[in-house]
Amino acid sequence: MKRIAIIGGGIAGLSAGIYALKSGFACDIYEQHVFAGGQCTSWKRKGFHIDNCVHWLTGTNPETQMYQVWKELHVLGDEVEILQNPSFLHIESEHGSLDLWQDTQRMRRELLALSPQDAVAINDFVDQIDIYKGMDMPALKPLEQLSLKEWWQLLKKLRPIGKIHGKLSRISLQAYAQRFKHPLLQQMILAYMPHTYNISSWLFVLGTFCSGNGALPKGGSEGMISRMIQQFEALGGTIHTRKKATSFTYGKKCINSIVFSDSTTASADFYIAACDASVTFHQLLHKDINEKFFATRFIDKKLHPVYSSFNTYIAVDADTSFIADTTWITCSPYQAAGKSHASILLKNFVNEPEYAPEGKNIFQTLLVQYEDDFDFWSDLYQHHPEKYKQEKAHIAAQIIERLEQHYPSLKGKLSVVETVSPYSFNRFCGAYKGSYMSFILTPYAKKKSHKGYIKGIKNLYITGQWLQPPGGLPNAAVTGKFTIQRLCRAIKVPFNRISK
Repeated sequence: MKRIAIIGGGIAGLSAGIYALKSGFACDIYEQHVFAGGQCTSWKRKGFHIDNCVHWLTGTNPETQMYQVWKELHVLGDEVEILQNPSFLHIESEHGSLDLWQDTQRMRRELLALSPQDAVAINDFVDQIDIYKGMDMPALKPLEQLSLKEWWQLLKKLRPIGKIHGKLSRISLQAYAQRFKHPLLQQMILAYMPHTYNISSWLFVLGTFCSGNGALPKGGSEGMISRMIQQFEALGGTIHTRKKATSFTYGKKCINSIVFSDSTTASADFYIAACDASVTFHQLLHKDINEKFFATRFIDKKLHPVYSSFNTYIAVDADTSFIADTTWITCSPYQAAGKSHASILLKNFVNEPEYAPEGKNIFQTLLVQYEDDFDFWSDLYQHHPEKYKQEKAHIAAQIIERLEQHYPSLKGKLSVVETVSPYSFNRFCGAYKGSYMSFILTPYAKKKSHKGYIKGIKNLYITGQWLQPPGGLPNAAVTGKFTIQRLCRAIKVPFNRISK
C-alpha cells in the first residue's frame, strides 16, 4: 500500500486525506497546531464559542457538484441542518436601509421603490444576479480530465454566464458603483467586499446565495471540521498535531522525507503540501525552485493583492433578534492600524444559541485589512507587544461605542470577548499576510488556476485554496479532491474506489 504524507490539516489537507484513503492509500496528516482545521477554526473564550471562519458556505444546494463533494467529505448530508437566511446583507446608513434578499424579485421591487431614477442600473444588477444563479462550481474532476461529453455539459451550463462574465470581470466594484445615482445603492456595491475586487466576484456571491447554494451548516466551523476528522479517522487515517514542517530532504528529483521543528522526520511515497502556499514556497522548498505561477503573484501587488480582517468578538447581554444575520452600518469615524474607518460589518450569531451562555449572544465585527495593515500588525507584535495589545483593545472599544450609538438599546450591554488581528492568522496558520482567502480577483488580472505539480519533483503535489482564486473553503475542498485524482491518474490506480 502506497503511503501519502500531507502537510497541513485544514480543509484541503483533510479533503485530500479522505479521498486518498478512499482510493486505497495509507495516509498521515501533519498539522503544526494543537488541532486540525487550519483557518476553518473555532475556540472557546470566556464561556463563548468563537467561530472565526464560516459565515456562509458555497455548495449547500443538493443539486450541485459542490454539494456532492461536501457530502463525500461528511460536511453536509441529510443529518446536517442548513440555516438559510432570507437576506444575505442588511445595509443601514445615513441614506436609508435596504436588504439583498434571496428572493431576487423582492430585491428588485424594493430597490426600484427606493430609487426609481436608477431603474436601468437596478434591473441590470438583478438580472445579472439571476444569471449568476446558474453558476455550479465545477467539482466533478480536474478540467484536464473531463471527457468531451463532460466538457460540453459544462460549457452548455455556463454559456449564459460566459456571455457577460468576461466584461464584468474587468470592471471594479468602484467603477460599477458609479452606475447608480442613489448613494445607498453605491454603498450596496461596496459594503461587503474589498473595493479592489471585480464586480463579477460580488455577483457570483449573490447568485450563489440567491440560488439556495450559499447557506450555513449549523455548527459552523467546528461542525464542519469535526465531521471531516471523524471521516478521515474512520477510514484509517492518522492526524499528528504539533508537527510543524520546516523543510524537505531530497533524493533524485523527489522528496525523501519531511523534517519537523522538533527534529523528527517522516517518510512516505508521496507528499502533499496542503499548507499555505507561502509556507511551501518560502520555507519548505529549496530557494532555487522557481515556480512562476506563484512567484509572480507574490511579487505583483497590483495584479494579485490579498486581504485579511481585524475581527472583534463582542458579548451581548440582551436580545439581538431584531438585528439581521449580517449587517453593514455606517458610523462616526474611528481609528484602526493608523487609518480612519466609518463603517462596521456585523455578524450576529443569534441563530447559533449554543455559541453563548443562556440569555446572551455574541457578535463578530470584521474590518478589512490589506497588506500594509498586516505589516503594521506584524511590526507591532514583534517589536512592541504591549502596544499590540493596546491597539487591539482600543479598536474594540471604539467599535463597541459605535454599536451602542447605532443600537441604543444595547448601551451598557456589550463587552469584548476576543480580538483577532491579521497577524493572528499568520502566527497560528502560516497565512500569507494574514489572508484567509486567495489572491483578490481584480479587474486587471485573468483568473488562472494551478494544477499542483512542481517541476522537477515527481512525488510532491501542492493543494489548497491558493491554487484556485478566489480561494475559500470550497476551493480548498475541491483542490484536495483534484490532487488525489491527479495522483491516481499519474500512477494508474482507480480514484475513490473504496466506500465507507
